[in-house]
Amino acid sequence: MSFVRSDPRGVAPFPIVLNHTVRQYVDEILAHPSGFVESFERSRPFFVDMVRVLQQDGLPRDLIYLSFAESGFMSGGAGPWQLSKSTARRFGLLVNKYVDERRDPIKSTRAAAEYLATLHNETNDWQVALIGWNKGEAVLDRFLSLRGVEYDRLVTQLPRTTRSLMNRFMAVAVIAHHAREYGLQAVTFVEPPTYRTVRVRPGTMLTELAERYGTTIARLRALNPALLRDRTPERIAFDVRVPNLPQTDL
Repeated sequence: MSFVRSDPRGVAPFPIVLNHTVRQYVDEILAHPSGFVESFERSRPFFVDMVRVLQQDGLPRDLIYLSFAESGFMSGGAGPWQLSKSTARRFGLLVNKYVDERRDPIKSTRAAAEYLATLHNETNDWQVALIGWNKGEAVLDRFLSLRGVEYDRLVTQLPRTTRSLMNRFMAVAVIAHHAREYGLQAVTFVEPPTYRTVRVRPGTMLTELAERYGTTIARLRALNPALLRDRTPERIAFDVRVPNLPQTDL
């Protein structure tokens, strides 16, 4: 393990800004809201637990919306937070031929929270920390002079990809905060859990788990997107999410 877990400590809320440029991003999302709605539907089983992870590490809960800006909450590829393999492994995630925990919303959020906390410890400024998140820690020294700078001025000094990510993040957060006003379903931070976690023996087949817990392979895959094969890893016991109640919708 190549990192030291940070001590949880509360910080101020992330400074969400709605300026002219962010408003343009908001308008673009709302012009075709189906993608936004679908991304939150994909996150629904995990959203509350992801927010809880952020808060346990003392991070602003609005940082949850960074995962939507990064990936649209797609479970494939590099997962919701779009962590590189090296960063994922640095913060304790498994990435091998059986499992890619970057795709696991809860585990990847723990890694993302540690990385974001590390960046904030180096910068003492959340906006500058997100520059390091997007461009890498090696560039942080170039942007430390922007600490405390108002957002409108800050973004004019950023690389295009970083500026785009931050504007998109701000827009998603604004819409989530005002979902009902925009005619969308409200985003809630409190929902009953839809799954429980069970530990299974190495190499357990998903077909066996589906039969045992009265569900489908498709549902198990949706709850366990880190699994890359039709079975759990062969050499280790593994925690698998299963539905609280049988579901036949997938």
